[in-house]
Amino acid sequence: MTDFIRLLIRIVALLTVIAVAGCATSFERPRNLVAVIENPYQAQRQSMSDAPENGIFVASLSQNMGRCQDMDLALTGQPIDTGLAAAFEEPAVLSPGDFIRLQIVRGDGFDGDFVISPGGYLRLPHIGDIPAAGTTKRHLEDTVARLLVSGGFYTSNFVQVSVDVIHWAPIPVSVSGAVFQSGDVVLNERGANTDPGSRVDAAGDFTLQRRLSRALSAASGVRPDADVRNVVLIRNGRRRVFDMTGVFDGGPVEDPLLVAGDRIHVPSRGCFQMALARPSRITPPGIRVFMSNLTRPASSNATSAIGEYSTKLPYGTRFLQGLVSANCVGGIQATNARRWGVLISRNPITGKSEVVARSIEELVRRADRDDFNPVLLPNDAIACYDSHVTNVRDVIATLSEGISPVLNAALFGGLAR
Repeated sequence: MTDFIRLLIRIVALLTVIAVAGCATSFERPRNLVAVIENPYQAQRQSMSDAPENGIFVASLSQNMGRCQDMDLALTGQPIDTGLAAAFEEPAVLSPGDFIRLQIVRGDGFDGDFVISPGGYLRLPHIGDIPAAGTTKRHLEDTVARLLVSGGFYTSNFVQVSVDVIHWAPIPVSVSGAVFQSGDVVLNERGANTDPGSRVDAAGDFTLQRRLSRALSAASGVRPDADVRNVVLIRNGRRRVFDMTGVFDGGPVEDPLLVAGDRIHVPSRGCFQMALARPSRITPPGIRVFMSNLTRPASSNATSAIGEYSTKLPYGTRFLQGLVSANCVGGIQATNARRWGVLISRNPITGKSEVVARSIEELVRRADRDDFNPVLLPNDAIACYDSHVTNVRDVIATLSEGISPVLNAALFGGLAR
């Protein structure tokens, strides 16, 4: 063997040792701009160093509740503006686009089916435009009767007016505060053939889609930090607070019908309430989580069976369950036991990203795993990193693939000489 080949083998051996030594170093935990170790969105997401993570108990549940200064869903303050209930108690409040049937005894030329105009008016023949949006059916009946009498068409003791809603129209409302997606939402949208003709011809319509709970759901649901005892509804400058805790504890629920232009604000308590992190009428039934398992034992998400259904999880799923869905847990103990899972999330209160890493083996084996096993939120991301054994094996294999052609060429060259 020539001196050149011996030198080449020594260089390859040295490079292999350096690469293996680099891979054998400990997992480098992610760093964050915000102090995740002290004040993450939920206590289970705190960034733990080796010492705290190997501790006995971190009591994350009590830490979450401690930030609320009381138990989950406890009353934090008396509702405001409780005396301004008159504008919200009558359920049949009309909006632009509502399809109504106006019936007047011997009212030929006046009664019929009408649609409230985009400006909120009912255009009645021989009478003109009558303000209708934001009023109740009873108020509209009284207004029409008064105008018919004042116009000389009827006498006060004879006029009889009836208003029925044949079709509740879609309405736009705005939602802000502690919801996953604030902004304008449209409620009660229906397709062209949603209702059969017999239903449209019936005197009356019913909808649950124009209620407060539906608006919160359309905003992708309330966040775990929401103050659901004090949900504020603003209508024409008037405010009223509604208590929605019955959605979670089975008690009575204040769920008023909304009108076009209503504004809803959900205050934040600034703390994570585990009781809100589950499916309900005002929280997401499920969430979409982004997953990556592009290392060993799988070379692609497809071979890891990470498809559409594995990334759609029930709301309230924990980090460990998400790792199982991403096929990051299990397999050969010698190579997979020391894998790491990384959770990438965004603190909805601060708007800052929070990235935490967990030893998968710690999550599986420790009895107090719930204290550092956070709940996944919509649009969280999960990534898996391989164990040191797998890293060393792959580095050696990569070096072998790159060096083999050089060694073969050197050997053949030496034999040729």
